[in-house]
Amino acid sequence: MSSHDKTAAHDFRYREFSMKKIHLLGWLLVATSLSVFQAFAQPDANEKPFTPQNPPAMQPIARHDTPAYRAAKMFLHGVNLGDYLESSPRYFGRGVTVSADEIALMKRQGFDHVRVPIGWQHYAGPAPDFTLSSVIFERVDFIITNALANDLAVIINIHHFDELDNNPTNATAEFLKIWQQIAAHYKNSPAQLAFELDNEPHENATTALMNPIYTRAIAVIRASNPQRTIFVEPGAWGGIGELKNLVLPPDDNVIVSVHCYEPFHFTHQGASWTTADFQQTGIVFPGPPAQPLVPNPDLNLKPWVLDWIKKYNTLPTAQNPSSALAFSGKLKYVHAWSDFYGRPVHLGEFGAYIKADPQSRAHFYAAFRQTAEAENLGWCIWDWSANFHYWDKTKNEPLSGMHDALFGTLK
Repeated sequence: MSSHDKTAAHDFRYREFSMKKIHLLGWLLVATSLSVFQAFAQPDANEKPFTPQNPPAMQPIARHDTPAYRAAKMFLHGVNLGDYLESSPRYFGRGVTVSADEIALMKRQGFDHVRVPIGWQHYAGPAPDFTLSSVIFERVDFIITNALANDLAVIINIHHFDELDNNPTNATAEFLKIWQQIAAHYKNSPAQLAFELDNEPHENATTALMNPIYTRAIAVIRASNPQRTIFVEPGAWGGIGELKNLVLPPDDNVIVSVHCYEPFHFTHQGASWTTADFQQTGIVFPGPPAQPLVPNPDLNLKPWVLDWIKKYNTLPTAQNPSSALAFSGKLKYVHAWSDFYGRPVHLGEFGAYIKADPQSRAHFYAAFRQTAEAENLGWCIWDWSANFHYWDKTKNEPLSGMHDALFGTLK
């Protein structure tokens, strides 16, 4: 997916559909006749002790009372402002909008922070300065000002920087210049504002290639923001499996961010930007269903998808692929990695597309939230009011069951 203005039709689809379609591409690369889920399996802390895998250059931070750990307490229960500022300027205000009243609502609902995906690169001038337009600062300032006024912490990032994903080396100069300008603009902002360097690096932006680029970006930010909290994502779309390849400088105010959309067949069922392999709807959470799901023959589902559905139909909840089993081991691994390396980890995105039935969505968000909190991980749902939305603007209330799912008492 590209967020550039290649054709009017392409841009319309970009605006109409959630940015989460990009996750499909990573899945399709490994979708063979073997199970996709084997390719994405992570070490399970229930099965064996954590074994450090990062290169020797990644040194653990012994103390867990660092500025990063203290800052992490501000980022426990968050919401993404998806599909608002990440696309090109021509579509600003045509799709998702965010008002000052809505930001106040986020606080009243129970969120303590907002994550703001931003396509800064769309507002950058030519090389070598890549000067950012005042327009994007005005739009971001509006969110930050209102969030801070409502005692909400804020994470701002660079989102959908396609050039960086395609050719990290060639795009590094622009990446660093953009962060230099962002850092200068917000250098006097309170500690509740954090910077996230890059959303879901993928394609050629591997973790190994991004490690030294991140080190340079952190140095650029530290020149004007010596105490600012910085979030960093590994490659492979912020994948948990890439934590083992992440190498960070010895900076004690860096929080690592990962994303998780498991179980994908549930969270992305029927999403119009996916292939037939993910078009099967009627999948509930948790499985198994009361009545076996009959695969839609018109979809010509691949054997590995049919195998997933068979397990979904027959296995008890504790072993079902549409249950907390899909993510619990991964989050345990994240917790173990975090403890070993002395780096707090934040779940920057998780969520379920609105094609899932409301009760199953609520069950999913509750199970994921409870699992994350049991592992001492802060989280940020995707999203406030786009295609995975929490808030129903037409009724001016949360979707059915969502508030209790995210803020109810842990069982």
